[in-house]
Amino acid sequence: MDKFLAAVVTAAIALFACFSLGVFGGDGVLRVDNKDYNEFTFSGNLEDGHFSSYGTVYFQDGDRFSGNFTEGRFDGAGVFYATAGHWTFDGVFQNGRIGGGTLITGSGQPVTFERGQSGGTLTADTWRYEGSLSERGQSGVGRFVFADGSVYTGGFLRGLADGEGTFADASGRIIYKGGFKDGLFDGQGTYFSSEGWTYEGGFKGGLFDGEGIVITEYETIRGVWEKGVQIRRYG
Repeated sequence: MDKFLAAVVTAAIALFACFSLGVFGGDGVLRVDNKDYNEFTFSGNLEDGHFSSYGTVYFQDGDRFSGNFTEGRFDGAGVFYATAGHWTFDGVFQNGRIGGGTLITGSGQPVTFERGQSGGTLTADTWRYEGSLSERGQSGVGRFVFADGSVYTGGFLRGLADGEGTFADASGRIIYKGGFKDGLFDGQGTYFSSEGWTYEGGFKGGLFDGEGIVITEYETIRGVWEKGVQIRRYG
């Protein structure tokens, strides 16, 4: 049985919108202990109680953002450094959200990001993603093109195939259509083998699991599978 793992890279771009965190104006350093943002330090300019112009936010976990602010929000050119994931995003922010730029992953792979009206595009040397994005990466509905030309279209959650979707090879031949979870076949779906047979039924962790039916050129097999192995046959 072929195995499939949607090895979708999680572009975990953590964004923080900073609103009215202070009551001072002019240059200075502001420390805030807030349950939503945790403890952090801002070094730079404050205007009318807002972070303004150029400054740097140092987060308690070691992350930091250096760039431009407008009325307390990331706005303009800036760089976000994530120490935990060892990734860096260098680009342009618009009203607290990423507008476009380049993400350098922990492995050193550059990923170009462009925001559109309904989502965004992530482009690397070996893959491309178009669709919904959140601060936790690809989440929602999107289309992911792998290095070999195969394509996954459907639901995503935190960078992995999740929900209903379809996986097809480079020629457009559908290999699997159905449920996904954590990047693997999971739930009810249909698997189309390159050898000509088809399995329709339950999946779990990328393997046949639950009641299902296998249809070949010569016979139809109904039964129950567990971890890819048939444990019961009907008829």
